[in-house]
Amino acid sequence: MDIILEKLREIVHKSHVSDTKYLTFAYSQNVDPILEGIPDYVAIPKSAQEISEILKLANEKNIPVYPRGGGCCEFGGSKPIGDGGIVLDLKQMDKIINLDEDHLIVTVESGISWAQLDEYLSPFGLYTGCMGPGSGMTASIGGGISHHSVGGGGGAKYGACTKQLISLEVVLPTGEIINTGSQANRFSKIPFGRFGNGPDLSGLFCGDNGILGIKTKVSLQVFPRPKFVECKTFQLKGNTARSAAKIMIEIRRRGIDVYDAMYIPDIVVSVFKSEKVILPWIENKIRRGLFFYTIEAYSQEELNEKVKQLDQIFEENKAKILGPEISDGNIARWHYKEQGHWQLYHPLWGLTPTSEPCTTECFVPIQQFPSLLEAIEQWEYEHTPEMDKIFEVTKVRPIVGSGPILLLGENSVEVTCGFTTYPHKDIREINLSLWKSMIDLVTKMGAQWYMMGDICSREFVEIGAFTPEYYSLLTNMKRILDPKNILSRGKFKLLEVEK
Repeated sequence: MDIILEKLREIVHKSHVSDTKYLTFAYSQNVDPILEGIPDYVAIPKSAQEISEILKLANEKNIPVYPRGGGCCEFGGSKPIGDGGIVLDLKQMDKIINLDEDHLIVTVESGISWAQLDEYLSPFGLYTGCMGPGSGMTASIGGGISHHSVGGGGGAKYGACTKQLISLEVVLPTGEIINTGSQANRFSKIPFGRFGNGPDLSGLFCGDNGILGIKTKVSLQVFPRPKFVECKTFQLKGNTARSAAKIMIEIRRRGIDVYDAMYIPDIVVSVFKSEKVILPWIENKIRRGLFFYTIEAYSQEELNEKVKQLDQIFEENKAKILGPEISDGNIARWHYKEQGHWQLYHPLWGLTPTSEPCTTECFVPIQQFPSLLEAIEQWEYEHTPEMDKIFEVTKVRPIVGSGPILLLGENSVEVTCGFTTYPHKDIREINLSLWKSMIDLVTKMGAQWYMMGDICSREFVEIGAFTPEYYSLLTNMKRILDPKNILSRGKFKLLEVEK
């Protein structure tokens, strides 16, 4: 028997370890149609201790390890970069450890999904504030923390999900297990605060894209869910992107703590209508970009005042309000009341059969996103020959642009830009070249990446987006924590010469 497989089965139950080709191939896939790295082994641990032992074995045998939560990363983040290594599937680690109702803190294993956690909290009248990523029906808590995820609702009010982080249990690449925040004090009996006991080491593992440690337990602040809610959707006029930016800036200037504010570009409305995804938009003859808001309050009086302030902004920008019901096209009500926050993104990239995303979703300042959309439109024109080639092979033209644009907790937005294409061998190199080209464009416009995975983290380094001083610091941190470059080997091209 393979000695590595035998050792893994001594650590993890034999039914949760495999080197079977069809299974390892399944774990080589992400959402994108291009990237593929087939692991040698897949292990499904159930504890931090098992993960620790696997990482010690990996260091001994110099085998790379790639942690995988829900597998929802659109940049190839939860699969090997190249073939080989061990994929650690954390979805078995999905337990609720404790809900501290007095201090409003929940502690969970990192493999639980955002939807599972929300289902657990709902009977208590609680939620996590930011509801994690738009893929929260399957995306894990640990993956969300690894990416500064946002998009699943509540982002305008609460920011990215890492802002509600209290403490972490992390297995370091060499196998040691540490706790951060209040739990760095081994005499602390309950998680209660992130900052203190020295530097904020939790921050090292927020947005690290899995290169510095494997998160196994996560403590998050939770919030009472307000009982008074209003959801409204408006049709914009003129240049709808620029109108949406003006509205978002004004919301921030007036200090209105809107729960969600989202711009749905013209192209999304058009495609959703043509594919009959949202029938009320067809029935109500909606033709242009939409903007919706959701506002929460703890009393009717408070809600009325907030709605009055918000509606004034839309009146000033000559936006037309849709009817209050979902059947009127009011996507805001569906988004908040019927878990649309986790359903909206699922059809977005797969509108036509077998189409898949080459996403470049990112964060940019509010005032910058209209210019970014215009630059992407120009990029599409400049790459007409490649688009024609894709059409020639697939008989379907790629869709280029952006999905919904979501207001974040700061004066910035999440732009879900990119293009759709098809996993066909004859256009693989074209797809890859186009994807890198758009990543370069978005990066050079100063965007902030949060989910970087394989292709984006490597391309970011390739085009010199990091200053030498910053990249040197990141490299030294990696070298100290992971001297053999075991964990997520290949991301950010770290220690590649030394491995």
